[in-house]
Amino acid sequence: MKRCVFALTLLASVAFAQQGTHVALELGSATVWLGMDKTAAQKAIEAAGIEFPEPDSDGSVIAVDTRAKRIYSLQFFRNKLVYADRNWDRRDGDRLPSVIEALTSLVDQGATNCKLEHAPITKPDMKMDRVFIECGERSVLLVTGGSKDISADSITERIGSFR
Repeated sequence: MKRCVFALTLLASVAFAQQGTHVALELGSATVWLGMDKTAAQKAIEAAGIEFPEPDSDGSVIAVDTRAKRIYSLQFFRNKLVYADRNWDRRDGDRLPSVIEALTSLVDQGATNCKLEHAPITKPDMKMDRVFIECGERSVLLVTGGSKDISADSITERIGSFR
């Protein structure tokens, strides 16, 4: 339990840290921030050894770090970064449902420090429990569940808004 609290505290301190006046996010060894020019973001990401394909028609990019086996989602609008995310590597998947339950309890009891939203999805072939923690331009999404064959457990740190 102490490790779970420590990990959550570490995640929160990193997730809500800001760099100067920028709302920034580290993608591997590259740092990107909201409003960053696409060319500068691409240069920083590629310099970190991460593949940066041409953006889709909606400005979305899935950058791939093959060495670290991670993917990062980005979106640009008018050549400026408006969204980026990274998934936290979970080493102990048994603790995620406990974190979801604790945060869901906070939401249900009206926590107001940040905007917390419990948004479950229940369909015949899928059940997911999601908690959104939104603090201005920075947020964390916690997910547990999935379909009978696929687990969707994840912790995603995000900046900006996906359009």
